[in-house]
Amino acid sequence: MRRQSGPVVGQVLALVLLFLQDFVQLSAEIAHTPLASNRISQDSYVPPPSSCPQRLAYEKMLGSIEDVEDLYVDVPIHIALEQRQKKRFVLQLNNSTPLTILFSMPVARQLFYNQTANLLRLAAPAKGPTMGRLVLPCALRGQYDLFVQARQAGALKLEAQARHPHQSWPLLNHTHRIAIRTQNRVRKRQLIVKWERSKFDYHAMHYCLVVQRVNSATTSGQDFDSFCEAVYAYTRQQQAHSRGTAGPCPGASSSWDLVWSRAPKRARHLNPQHRLHIVCTGARTQQQLRGLQPNSSYRLQLFGVHQRLQNLTLGLASVQVHFNRTHPTELRQHALALLKIGGLHGVQVYSYKVPATTPPPSFMRYLLLPCAGSEIRVKLLRQHRQVANVGNIYSPTYIKLEGVQPGERYLMRFQPSNEDEALRAQKVRLAISTDRLFRDLPELPDNITVFNVRTRCTSATIAWHGSPDERALSYCVIVFSLPQRSVAEFTNYCMDFGAVRVTQHKSFKYIRCREKLPSNVDKLETETILSLTPGDSYLIYVTANLSIGKPLPYQTLTVHMGSQCLELDSQEQSEYE
Repeated sequence: MRRQSGPVVGQVLALVLLFLQDFVQLSAEIAHTPLASNRISQDSYVPPPSSCPQRLAYEKMLGSIEDVEDLYVDVPIHIALEQRQKKRFVLQLNNSTPLTILFSMPVARQLFYNQTANLLRLAAPAKGPTMGRLVLPCALRGQYDLFVQARQAGALKLEAQARHPHQSWPLLNHTHRIAIRTQNRVRKRQLIVKWERSKFDYHAMHYCLVVQRVNSATTSGQDFDSFCEAVYAYTRQQQAHSRGTAGPCPGASSSWDLVWSRAPKRARHLNPQHRLHIVCTGARTQQQLRGLQPNSSYRLQLFGVHQRLQNLTLGLASVQVHFNRTHPTELRQHALALLKIGGLHGVQVYSYKVPATTPPPSFMRYLLLPCAGSEIRVKLLRQHRQVANVGNIYSPTYIKLEGVQPGERYLMRFQPSNEDEALRAQKVRLAISTDRLFRDLPELPDNITVFNVRTRCTSATIAWHGSPDERALSYCVIVFSLPQRSVAEFTNYCMDFGAVRVTQHKSFKYIRCREKLPSNVDKLETETILSLTPGDSYLIYVTANLSIGKPLPYQTLTVHMGSQCLELDSQEQSEYE
């Protein structure tokens, strides 16, 4: 019996050692339990075939290094390296997150994602004292193989942090409101998206637009928590689509390139087979999307990418759009709005709904101011029927429409009067009112012509009909010098006629303002302009101004001074200031 006790004791000791070894491994796993969310099983990822070129580069690096060590998030590693010694570290992430890898000493490094994509060219550049730092603005879920080679012998401290080095940027905690505006082009399956510039370092902010197609208009799409999660979902979609097509690579590297390395374009076509799209526009604040599905809803989420903070990403705004039909731009009463005549692939359409007031309105007045000396035509429609068609509008014009009813909606379309006007006829100012007078605009007479009464050698006398407006108003006479070119190129009824802006114009010559003469309704007002130069040409504006509101111009007058003066004026007067 005593002879058999030796082997039994040996077996017991072996079992005890095996138990202690398992206990040590279990303790190590328990010590890393807070990091369990950043672990991933190898069964969730299928390596690409060996015929993939990116896979061949990874295998070449793998064949020269046999020393492997696991890397955990927020757990630093201290290791001694000899000169030119190579080392491989494996980090597996289960959440898409910004990733920062810190190096305590200079080393040569290569970083591969899912044994395929080389990510060093996609990492955010670092300068100055941050050269020992590798930053990925978005590290997607998966396996990361980091290959390092020591340039000199020494102790290396390596640490991976699941955060961006600038995530404590103070402006991230501030309120940031940005509006997203859209315009549907259903017939051409186009959507125009516009947004405001970011108030946070607008000179360094680039933009990326995440577009999701949701199931129905009643279903609200869910926003991504971060841009990294959106990029991960986008790459998974691209990889799933690439597996169904012929090709040696599953699209890991190409998916990264579609997001980070694709040059911004004015228009981007969306693949109808995909439900998620990411379009980076650079510094542009508008994007045209093509290939949208009619009668579908899309969730738009806008992210900012800070170019001077190593591509720090932040959410800016989101909106859901139902791509069903074109919605005309709503017009407000009494507001003098600047409107576009033409747009991308079509004519702009504007809408106005007659308000329900007491007493109900019986007419509607339009005031049109064509810009850039153009000549335009306007069409008014109600329930797809044309109710007015006015052409040859080249100066401030009133249009009165009788017999309107509260709740009726009228559509307005502008067009150049002919093909020759297409280049100049781009914008028009418009005001609408169902009242007798515009609230913030003076009333112009029926005849808005400015007359040239007399032209002397260095002076000119002009006249115009007084305004029928009974409110207190004033007139301003503004003179611009004209070069020897077409007058129409300098006539612009949409310009800002404020005294400050007018005097800053490069061709400004003269301005004088005075109050309207009492009891001078629809009678001629006169003004003499002094200190003009013989042989020059001038463009004269006369504006009517209320104490509050915007001025309105009369029709412009062009004056050509004689180049040879036989008799100079005996009394020279100084120019008004």
